[in-house]
Amino acid sequence: MSDCEAPLTLGTAGHIDHGKTALITLLTGKNTDRLREERERGISIELGYAELELPTGRRLSVIDVPGHERFVRTMVAGATGIDLFLLVIAADDGVMPQTVEHVAILDLLGVRHGVVALTKADLVDDELLELARADVVEFLAGGPYSGAPVVTVSARDGRGVPELIGALEAASAEVERARRDGPARLPVDRVFPLKGIGTVVTGTLWRGEIKAGDALVVQPGGERVTVRSVQVHDHPAEVAHAGNRVGINVRGVEKDQIERGRWLVAPAAASTPTSAFDAWIELLPSARALKSGSAVRLHHGTAQFVARVTVVEGKEIAAGGEGAAIVRLDASAAVEPHDRFILRSLSPVATIGGGVVLDAVPRRWHAGGVRALFLAALNEGDMARAAPALAAARAELGLGAADLAGIGLAAVAAAEVLDAAEARGELESLSGPGGGERRDVTVRRWFVPGTLAKLRAALAQALARRAHERPDRPFVTLAELATATPGLAAAQIVALLAALPDGARVVEDEGGYALEGAGGALGPAQERLAAAVLERMTREPFAPPTLAALAEQLGAERRSLTTVLEVLVRRGELVRVKEDLWFARVAVDAARERLLAALAHSGQITLAEFRDLVDTGRRNAQALLESFDREGLTRRRGDVRVPRTRRP
Repeated sequence: MSDCEAPLTLGTAGHIDHGKTALITLLTGKNTDRLREERERGISIELGYAELELPTGRRLSVIDVPGHERFVRTMVAGATGIDLFLLVIAADDGVMPQTVEHVAILDLLGVRHGVVALTKADLVDDELLELARADVVEFLAGGPYSGAPVVTVSARDGRGVPELIGALEAASAEVERARRDGPARLPVDRVFPLKGIGTVVTGTLWRGEIKAGDALVVQPGGERVTVRSVQVHDHPAEVAHAGNRVGINVRGVEKDQIERGRWLVAPAAASTPTSAFDAWIELLPSARALKSGSAVRLHHGTAQFVARVTVVEGKEIAAGGEGAAIVRLDASAAVEPHDRFILRSLSPVATIGGGVVLDAVPRRWHAGGVRALFLAALNEGDMARAAPALAAARAELGLGAADLAGIGLAAVAAAEVLDAAEARGELESLSGPGGGERRDVTVRRWFVPGTLAKLRAALAQALARRAHERPDRPFVTLAELATATPGLAAAQIVALLAALPDGARVVEDEGGYALEGAGGALGPAQERLAAAVLERMTREPFAPPTLAALAEQLGAERRSLTTVLEVLVRRGELVRVKEDLWFARVAVDAARERLLAALAHSGQITLAEFRDLVDTGRRNAQALLESFDREGLTRRRGDVRVPRTRRP
C-alpha cells in the first residue's frame, strides 16, 4: 500500500457545542453520537467514529471527540495516535477554554498538521464572521499551528464544505506517516460481547496490520487471543491497516479479561509492560511548576494512570519549561519508546503538559547528571551522544545491542550506532572467542575506552590469586570468573582471557582456566613439607602410606598436606592412583616396566603374581593395576590382566 493510499486518522477538537458532530455528519453521512444519552442531550460523551473518503481516494478514519471539560479524558484517548486534526470553532462563540486546551493537547501529542473549521457561519452576519475569523487567526499566530488553513463552513446550509474537503486533502498530503510499519499495535477503547459471535474489541490501529487468524497478545496481562474476523468501519475486511478504525472478533478471552486502556499487540511487539520509564516532559506556560515527586494524572493511549514524576535534574520543571523525568505509574502500562502522553493535575483538574517516552526499560543510574545528558540526547534524536553516555554509565557492564531496545532501536540499527561510536574512538568492542563476525551483535559488547584493559587485569588477578591460594587446584570455572566481570556472558569472558595483560597466557583444563605454569608453586614451609613427603614416598616406593598415615607420620595438618600432594602430582613427582593413595613417579614407572615384561613373557598376569612381582601388599597392587587399566595399558579378563589390544 502506497503512502497516498494508506488510511489516516483524523481527530476532531474543539469546545462543546461548536458543531463538531454536525459537521462530521455532513461530511460523512454518519451521526457519530451513538449513545441515546448523547442524542438526547445533544453533546458527545464518548468517542464517535466515521469514515471519510476524499476525492483522491484517500480514506480518513474520523474520530469525533467530546468537547466538554468533563470528557477531556475521552478527548485525549481519541487524539492519541491521530495523524491530523480538524479544529472546530463556532463563529458565534469564538475561541473558548476547551478550544485552548484541545489545541495544547494536540501540540503535546505531536500532531503537526490539520485544518480549522469556522462553523455555524449561518448564525452570524458577514461582519461578525470576519471578526471571528480574525480572532481565530490571531489565536493561532505564533503557535505551532500558525498558518493553518481556516475554512468558513455551515453544517446547516452546506457552505464551505468543498473548500473544507480540499483543505483536508492538502493537509493529508503533508502528513508523514512515521512508525506505521511493524508489528500490530491496537489501543482498546471498547469491549463488548455479541450473542453468537463472542468478544468484540474496537480501536484505531496504530501500527501494522491485523487479519483473520492472527495471534495477538493482551497487554498488560499477557493473555493470548486469536482473531476470528475483522471489520473496518463496520464493514467486513480481509485486513485492517494502520490508521483504520477496526472492530475485531477475538477468541481466547472473555469480556472481563480485556478492557478499555489495554492493548492488542502482535507477539513480536509484546515487550514486558512496565510501571516506570524515563521521559521528556514539557509543561504548558499556563501550568504551575511541576515539583519533583508530584502526583499527576497521566493519559496514554486509551488508558489513564496516577503517576509520580521525579525530575532528573533539579527540583522542578518550570511552567513553560521542559526536562528529563522518571515516571512511575500506579499500574503497569504497555509503553514503547516515542509514545506520547498527556499530564493533567489531580486538583484542580486541568491539562498541565505532556511528554514522550524515551527509555521504556527501567535502569539503575548512579549519576543523575549522566542520566540527564543521556535523556537530553535521546530527546534530540542524537544517538551519537546518547550511546556513549549510556556505555559510560554502565561502566564495566558494557553495552549490548539488545540494551538499546528500550529506546526503540532494533539490534542491527543499535549495532550501527555503536559501531559508529567505536569508529570515532568513543567506544571499544568485545566479540566472542576468535572475534567472530562483526555483525554478530548477539555476543558483542561495547565499552568506554580503557574498560576492557581493566576487565582483563581483573581476570588475571583472579587467576593469579587462585594459583597462589590453591596451587593444588588452580583452575577457575567461568562461573567463578564471572564474579570478577559481572554482566558479561561466558563467551565474552573467554574472549577476554585470550588477550590478558603482559602477555600472560591461560590454559583450559579440569572444567576451568588457569594461568600457564600455575599450580606448581609452594611457599617455603610447604616446600619443606613436600621434600619430607617425597623422602617418605621413595623410602618404601611400593608401600606408600595412606593420607591419614602420612599426616600422622609427618605431623602435618591434613588440608595443607593435601595441597602439597596435589602440587607434587602437577609437578610429575607423584602419581595419584586412588582417592587416598599416592605413589612416587619412579615407583609407578618401575611397576609399569615389570608388568610389561611379564605380559610379554606369558601374555597375562594375576593380581597375586603382580603383587609378588613388585613386592607389595594386595591393596597397593590392585590400586596400581586399576591405574594401568585406566591408562589403557591392560584390561581385566576374569581373574587375570591381559595387554589391551590397541587399534592402529
